[in-house]
Amino acid sequence: MLSLFQRKGEPLATASRRTYQRTDTAASLLAAPRRQRLLEHIWPRTSLSRRQFRSLYLAPLERYAELVKAFPASEAHHHAWPGGMRDHGLEIVAYALKLRQSHLLPAGATPEA
Repeated sequence: MLSLFQRKGEPLATASRRTYQRTDTAASLLAAPRRQRLLEHIWPRTSLSRRQFRSLYLAPLERYAELVKAFPASEAHHHAWPGGMRDHGLEIVAYALKLRQSHLLPAGATPEA
């Protein structure tokens, strides 16, 4: 799993020559094999059915992908390539769910407890 977080993107100067159009769909923005692997790591950690996952996780992640489309996550550091913010967001969700697995509430307990 750690290898998913250690990807180097293409340099911003090279990638910025690409053109991104408003017609990019969430499906096309998340279609890269690495992003699909991240989504496949996220789903089992949610403990939800596929249908619930689609509405509670995938729909917001698709909306997020459409909003940040080609944004880099930084200018010169971590995820500094077009689409880097998309990758960063997916990685954070995957990592947060992984951490959450070791902090599950006992059955029937309220979050306040």
